[in-house]
Amino acid sequence: MAFSPDGRTLASAAFDTIVRLWDVSVPDNLPTAICAIALRPFTPEERKRYLPGIDYRWTCPA
Repeated sequence: MAFSPDGRTLASAAFDTIVRLWDVSVPDNLPTAICAIALRPFTPEERKRYLPGIDYRWTCPA
C-alpha cells in the first residue's frame, strides 16, 4: 500500500496481482457523495453512527 504524493489516492496490491487505486480524498460536498454511493438517504441511526456532528439539513437528490 502507498499513498500518492498529494495524499488523495491510495494504491493497494494483493496476491491476485491486481493493483487497485482508491480515491481517499474527502469530496467538497460529502452529503452528495454519500447519497451517490448509498443510493438513498441515510436513516437517523446511520446518520448518528457514520456522520456524527453533521447537521441533517440535506436530503439526497431525486
